[in-house]
Amino acid sequence: MVAAAEAAGKRDRKQVERLVLAPAPEIKKREKKPKKAKPAAKAAKEKVSKAKPTKKAKKDPNAPKRGLSAFMFFSSDNRDKVKKEHAGCSFGEVGKYLGEAWSKADKKTKDKYEAKAVADKARYEKEKAAYEKKKK
Repeated sequence: MVAAAEAAGKRDRKQVERLVLAPAPEIKKREKKPKKAKPAAKAAKEKVSKAKPTKKAKKDPNAPKRGLSAFMFFSSDNRDKVKKEHAGCSFGEVGKYLGEAWSKADKKTKDKYEAKAVADKARYEKEKAAYEKKKK
């Protein structure tokens, strides 16, 4: 096909001029400007912001424990069952399987654990009020 196209004069070859490699352009570096002196007020503010953060106050060991959620009650009841079903799985995988089981649980089951959570929240509020009163 190529020979036929050449014979018919349809395929003319044009001479391509080779590009001459030009020398790479010189890159000029900018001169660094000298830093200006900052006013004393700004310098003082910057030092304050760079100060070490204060340490977090330690939690009182006598403070009442927070109430558990419905999912936490569910997971404490079903953790052993999930571990038996999926022997050798990691802690994170157990949590994943518990989350799946919770999402698939029927309303009756969820209501049972939500009632436990409400009761535990009431316990926490009562203990917290007594703790605050004792603290003062």
